[in-house]
Amino acid sequence: MSQIASICRALDFVEAHLKEEITVADMADAAGYSLYHFCRMFNSLVHHTPYDYLMRRRLSESARDLVESDKRIIDIAFDYRFNSPETYSRAFKRMFGTQPSQWKELGWLDERFLMSRLTREHLEHVNAGEYLRPVLEGRDAFRAAGVMTLVEDGGETISRLWEILARELEGIEGAEYYGITWYPVSWEKSGFFYMAGVEVTAMDSANPALVVKAIPPLKCARFIHRGSRGDLQLTLDYIYQTWLPKSGERLAYPLEIEYYGQDMSAAWRDAELEVYIPIE
Repeated sequence: MSQIASICRALDFVEAHLKEEITVADMADAAGYSLYHFCRMFNSLVHHTPYDYLMRRRLSESARDLVESDKRIIDIAFDYRFNSPETYSRAFKRMFGTQPSQWKELGWLDERFLMSRLTREHLEHVNAGEYLRPVLEGRDAFRAAGVMTLVEDGGETISRLWEILARELEGIEGAEYYGITWYPVSWEKSGFFYMAGVEVTAMDSANPALVVKAIPPLKCARFIHRGSRGDLQLTLDYIYQTWLPKSGERLAYPLEIEYYGQDMSAAWRDAELEVYIPIE
């Protein structure tokens, strides 16, 4: 898609000049479009206005610097082209709900809420159809049994969990498969918990090798993810960095639920799965 390629040039321009004084007109020039046409196309493909994306990228990288560097807040504010510490603090609180000083004191990052550097893969994924438009619905309480561990290396550990679960459930038919991610406080420092499991009522008998988790009734935003589980991060980036701040909704629990139906192999190939995000 030539339009996506043009917008990617603007995204690359932003990254190359994140700490410089640039305008939306400069971004339009990098894309090769008139200002009017560029703004319309950018908003349509990125789902943010050009200025909003620029501000969110600057604030996200500044949030990283607050935690990972010894720079003073005033220096970070000026680094990212904010006119004053007060202007920076107001913008920071609008995006993250807290002051830069509080963020720095906390000393950890929740990557879900930092605006990612968007790539061509992001744009192609979110513009492949309407499947990322959520449905708000309630979910009944259920119990899941499976294998669960702390994940610090991402997909490799999760892949092994699904392999272990397959061996434990060999011969059992009709199971409904779930992947459940739980984010503890300061999870960026210690990792997150992931369970590969099945709904307990679908099992013929209890298996002592499996742990059981009770999930309470939830109000959720249900998203459809199309692709492999390896591409799931593209969907999650859209949910947390674009849909959530625009929707006005608030997270109820620090977890995600992936629902695969009765086909566990769908987790590792192009397929369609449901992603549930609990909201208040």
